[in-house]
Amino acid sequence: MTVSQQQALVSLLQDGDAVTVDLVKGKLIEGGHACLEEYLEMLHSVEGPAQENLTDVIRQIEASKTLGDISRGLAKLRTLGQLEELCWDFARTEQPGFKGGPYARQLDQWATEVGQLIMPGATAREKVNCMVRYLHGEQNLTGNSGDYYHPRNAYLPWAMEFRNGLPITLTLIYMLVGMRLSIPVEGIAAPGHFLARLGGILFDPYHGGRIISDGEWEMIASEVPQRQRAHLLKACTPLQMMHRILINLRNCYVKRNDFEHRRMVDHYLAVLQR
Repeated sequence: MTVSQQQALVSLLQDGDAVTVDLVKGKLIEGGHACLEEYLEMLHSVEGPAQENLTDVIRQIEASKTLGDISRGLAKLRTLGQLEELCWDFARTEQPGFKGGPYARQLDQWATEVGQLIMPGATAREKVNCMVRYLHGEQNLTGNSGDYYHPRNAYLPWAMEFRNGLPITLTLIYMLVGMRLSIPVEGIAAPGHFLARLGGILFDPYHGGRIISDGEWEMIASEVPQRQRAHLLKACTPLQMMHRILINLRNCYVKRNDFEHRRMVDHYLAVLQR
């Protein structure tokens, strides 16, 4: 697209009537993902209605591609690494042009820092203490009890950025840091909560990483029928974790009466259940 063509489009997006704007947006959307970089460059040089309309074009193009990427990713989800990639894809549905690379590198850096705290031959409890000392003590990762149902709590990159999240997203951060260190932190779907486990040590990333005692676990487990308790300590698979993240996200959107986003999440849940 030439500079003059760009200027003409921007002019129409800025000052055109509603019908004209919709026609222009439709033509731009037809350009699809192949034109996305060009649209993103244009976005930096416009403002006002033109910026809003171009942002909507980019959002719709990315949403279409991301919908396919996420649907395919959900269908083949097996590993923790694939779950991480899906979390970056989900963020892209909310923020046009989102790149997961900086956040993945942040996890790399956190893992490096944690690794420097862990002494050779450390026990599982000592490893947990080192992870909590760094991720909670130094990075201030904690549960967002003040605004629990804000959707950003369910998105991995924004849980990292704001240092607040849901029990499952905070546990996932510990798991991804652990993965980079070959430390197998697991996710445990406790009744009404989500916990982390390493080598038999249960801990709670949402509440500052505190260790869960045997007695406390017995009280937690007592909330479910006896016949179901044997399954409580079974580690969640990446697929189960994604399902729970989506359920949490759906609840957030329901409480905010955001039916458009709820429908999007319902689509992903349907893909998981196939």
